Amino acid sequence: MVQFYLLSIVYLVISAGLLLVDKYGTDLLFLINIKTFYNSRRSIKLIYISIGFLTAIGLILFPIAPGPMVIGDLLPAANIVVVLIYLLKDIRKTEDVVEFNNEKRNALGFITLGVALVHFVFPWIVII
Repeated sequence: MVQFYLLSIVYLVISAGLLLVDKYGTDLLFLINIKTFYNSRRSIKLIYISIGFLTAIGLILFPIAPGPMVIGDLLPAANIVVVLIYLLKDIRKTEDVVEFNNEKRNALGFITLGVALVHFVFPWIVII
C-alpha cells in the first residue's frame, strides 16, 4: 500500500528531526517546535510511538512493488523499530539538561534521515 510508504517517509523524517533537534535546533527552528509539541503531553508520545509501530507492521506486510511480501521494506521498518526502542527508552526521562554532543542519538538521527532519503528516492530497490 502506498499509504504506508508515504507515512513511513514522514515518520522517519520527523523522527530524525526529534533526534537531531538538540544539535541543529538553533539553525532549524521548526525542529524545536516539533520537539515542544512532542514533549507537551505524554499521550502525544504514546500516540506517536503507536503510529510508528503500526507503520513498521504495515511496511512489512504491504511492501511497495516489486518488493516481496513480508520482507519488502525491511530496512525502513527496522529503522522505525530502532527509533521506537530509543523513544520507549527515552519516554520516562525528563530533560533538564540539553545534550548537544550525544553521539549515539545524533548518529541514529543521521541514519534515520539517510534511510528516509534512500526510501524516498529509490522505492523500488529491494534489499534482502
